[in-house]
Amino acid sequence: KTISVLLLLLTVSCSPMVQESRTESQKQETQLKPAAGDPTEPRFPETIDARASAANLSPLRSNQLSGDDLEFRIWVGFGKKPLEGFVIERTSGQWEGTFLQSMNMTTRPPYQRSLSLSESGWEDLWRQLLAAGLLTLPDFSQLKNYAPVADGTSYVVEVRKDGVYRTYSYMNPDYQEWDEAKQVLKI
Repeated sequence: KTISVLLLLLTVSCSPMVQESRTESQKQETQLKPAAGDPTEPRFPETIDARASAANLSPLRSNQLSGDDLEFRIWVGFGKKPLEGFVIERTSGQWEGTFLQSMNMTTRPPYQRSLSLSESGWEDLWRQLLAAGLLTLPDFSQLKNYAPVADGTSYVVEVRKDGVYRTYSYMNPDYQEWDEAKQVLKI
């Protein structure tokens, strides 16, 4: 469900539109700042690091980016659902996206595929993710009334921007009443 929603968002983002200048888009960006109570490394770091390594990616928390570059990774799974992920990066003004498919008995190599959008499509996707709270949502541990669920689907978000690394997660947001859980599902 999550992958189809993101792929739908990527498809919709490709529709013709008036392209806003890169400078205007950058003005809309917010500074990445760790929030009080943020974890310093992602939940399930061994699982995430193993899947990243299989895709020839180093852990995002140890990557150093320069200038205006940014990268974010969204990991989905950690229960009955095998781990999948999205890696989106902007390097020297150029966007690139990769879908990391689960690696299990039912999938075949290659376990990743490039995602392509026009430059305006990437910029539009970035604006939509910012509006949904990609950079600002709190970790689920900071919210009250968590409803535990056995073997659900959890989400881990990692972002590196402005020399700052931030991670947060949502365990089983489909079953939570928080507005923040709904935003994570949008993302």
